[in-house]
Amino acid sequence: MQYPAEPWHMRGSLVISVFRVPRELVPDVHLPEGARMITLAGNAFVAVAFVSYEPGSALTYDELLVATPVWDRGGVAVSVPQIWVDSEASRQGGRELWAIPKRLARFGEGSSIACVAATGGVALPGTWSTAGWTAQRLDGRDVRARMRLSGRYRLVRAAWMFPAGGPLGYLTGRTPLVSFATRDMRLTFGQAS
Repeated sequence: MQYPAEPWHMRGSLVISVFRVPRELVPDVHLPEGARMITLAGNAFVAVAFVSYEPGSALTYDELLVATPVWDRGGVAVSVPQIWVDSEASRQGGRELWAIPKRLARFGEGSSIACVAATGGVALPGTWSTAGWTAQRLDGRDVRARMRLSGRYRLVRAAWMFPAGGPLGYLTGRTPLVSFATRDMRLTFGQAS
């Protein structure tokens, strides 16, 4: 299977929510040597996002991911303990380039992982941009990758459904602290070799 060389330049839409979850419930086998999950009063902050990468991207596909802030090498980074995609090229590229534990899934009605509906929306002024690093461990390899994300965001009400017996069952019944959506997301992931 072929996949694009890094960096991947992506565009599309996303819905993202942040949850507070007891630290012991959040998977951590993805953390590289020396990294630790950032917690507050025994809780981790878990972002769950559904992303649709559209034409104009290095690859077009849908993705559901979980991300947590971590303390790594003296700074804050993001680590991805769980992620699903509906593209074999994305799965293989994510694993081989950046040690991101992508797994294949089908999305839509009847998903055994999660579904989300976002309603309403209060536009935030301007374009928001963030840059940083991911810190990952997969199959004994530690990999850090650069990323830059931007878009015009709006606050939304996001209703997530996580089947209790599914891989995100630790989020079942939890209410997001905050949720955002954008239709004009831009993401650059990885670095040129």
